[in-house]
Amino acid sequence: MKAKKELLVVENLTKKYQLTKDLEITALNDVSFKIYKGDYLSITGKSGSGKSTLMHLIGLLDTPTSGTVKLNGIDITNLNNKELAYTRNKEIGFVFQSFNLLKRTTALENVILPLKYSSTPQKEWKEKALEMLKIVGLEDRVNNKSNELSGGQKQRVAIARALINDPSIILADEPTGNLDSKTGKEIEALFEKLNKQGKTIVLVTHDKELAKIASRQIKLKDGEIQK
Repeated sequence: MKAKKELLVVENLTKKYQLTKDLEITALNDVSFKIYKGDYLSITGKSGSGKSTLMHLIGLLDTPTSGTVKLNGIDITNLNNKELAYTRNKEIGFVFQSFNLLKRTTALENVILPLKYSSTPQKEWKEKALEMLKIVGLEDRVNNKSNELSGGQKQRVAIARALINDPSIILADEPTGNLDSKTGKEIEALFEKLNKQGKTIVLVTHDKELAKIASRQIKLKDGEIQK
């Protein structure tokens, strides 16, 4: 049997926040784990467990106090600002609970946005974006502005945008948190489909039922992984 390829390696990751001169809190404490290419991993835990902190560190939205994150064998915790921006855009696809779409911009334009910071020739942008919108089942909403879309449609646009640069990993932070249960199930099914097509997905959620869909689970409590 062929060994799985290590994609993301987290080693002894710790994050502390200095709230006041005399008060320091540890949001994440000595966390280590590996994500393999093609994984579908869920990170669960109650509010304050360290889920969002871990997501921000993996996604290069924050820097650790100590420890390392390696993506495709490269330590990404000490990159300069230019390298960070490039890695976030090329290697990581983000899907947020609040969608983070430009409101008065069409679905197509929202999906194209990451391409503007990539090496993809401009003449290919529209074709690539249309392809991504087709993958998420929104080919009939291409020219609708995001404020004309339902919550589920907005999240599909966000997923299409996350896919546009063919990232190594997709990070989804509470992706069904703002959706009704029926629409949430549709988004769950879309993530399952993408994973079966080979996409590596990390899902942060407090929803135990949603977490069970993933093939692997990590549970955080008080900033540490529960064994």
